Amino acid sequence: MSTEMNIFKLEAPKLYRCNVHLYNSNLSQLHIRVFRGLNTTPNFYLLFTDVGYFEGPMNWQNADFTRESGEACLALMLQTGMVQNINLDDPDTRQALAEAAFLYTVKTSTTTIRIIAGSAVRLTELAKDEDDLT
Repeated sequence: MSTEMNIFKLEAPKLYRCNVHLYNSNLSQLHIRVFRGLNTTPNFYLLFTDVGYFEGPMNWQNADFTRESGEACLALMLQTGMVQNINLDDPDTRQALAEAAFLYTVKTSTTTIRIIAGSAVRLTELAKDEDDLT
């Protein structure tokens, strides 16, 4: 799969700021609150499921998420030790990995946030029990 930019289809994504809100280790779910400008109430949330890797600060400016190529995801999985002792010459193995995990990135003026997860969705609100965990 090739790189897909602005996956949440936001107008002016650089005007949004993100905050890691909650990580549910039992479900491997990462919740990110997204605010526009100086708003103190989130405009929406991002939910990443089956999270295997997160690299970045707890807060950053920019919600222009990109889904990187399968090869970029595989390279990071190998670099971080997420996958080991597998036969990467086997096309079925490569395909299975490419279908199970994706690399999501956001570039800021100072760093790149990297998340390896099974999926990412935009939510208007959190489920009540998830909001109670804060």
